[in-house]
Amino acid sequence: MDTIEITKEIDRVLELFGMTGVKAAEAMGVTYATFNSKKNPNNDRHKFNQKNLDDLKNFIREAFQKL
Repeated sequence: MDTIEITKEIDRVLELFGMTGVKAAEAMGVTYATFNSKKNPNNDRHKFNQKNLDDLKNFIREAFQKL
């Protein structure tokens, strides 16, 4: 997956589960400022990567297992 596809998938997951940027940043192990930088399409320095997507999905899986 390229960064555009990863960003779209992250946006889809966040919308599906109604997650805020703060909680998503926590799930990915990044600061909120870095999360916002990665979400900004005009920022060439920070981009979402496969690890960010995997961390987000694992966070959601673990949260559901606790229920």
